[in-house]
Amino acid sequence: MIKSWNKARWKQQPLTLKQLHDEFSKAWTDEAEEPVQWDEDEKEEDQKALGWRLVETYLRENKTPADVKPEAVEVYVEADLHKHGLPNIVGVLDLVQAGVIVDYKTSGKSPNVETVAHTHEIQTSSYAVLYRDATSKRESGIEIHHLIKTKAPKVIISPMPPMSDQQQTRLFHLMEAYQDGLGRKDFVPSVGMQCSSCEFLGECRKWS
Repeated sequence: MIKSWNKARWKQQPLTLKQLHDEFSKAWTDEAEEPVQWDEDEKEEDQKALGWRLVETYLRENKTPADVKPEAVEVYVEADLHKHGLPNIVGVLDLVQAGVIVDYKTSGKSPNVETVAHTHEIQTSSYAVLYRDATSKRESGIEIHHLIKTKAPKVIISPMPPMSDQQQTRLFHLMEAYQDGLGRKDFVPSVGMQCSSCEFLGECRKWS
């Protein structure tokens, strides 16, 4: 729904709160989507109400006027890095506004403000590389917008400065290391929270 709101602003046709709620309700019951398997202790109506409260909270706390046009919304971008000896990098930018790259996250708890920049550095640096390649401009900043799915939803915005030269060097070195590992077929598991949503869990557990 935040994407719908941003797209409407990009088209300079801002949605009213009622229009956005109608879009939310339609998307919730969209038969084209795969049905959600709710846990026994979850009620769909409660989850739907929480989802809408989260959208309302973001719109209330977001200080950007509805009639301000973003530079980009959900834009697919690809950068050719062959001059660095690396493959192309691709990604989708959630929102670019006044030179600021914005990425959205949802979470069940508040992020650690001291580590959020570090834990998201690979992603934010990748977005900065994509933005600079596509626009020939340096971003004016990067923001992570966390939508916290608690009983009383809240929004936490973590602003960061533009990507530094050191961060770009780190990203390229990391990409080079992964590329070398793939060339050697050196597939060493990196176990962590990300495993919960990985489609290759079975293959990973067979590794030795």
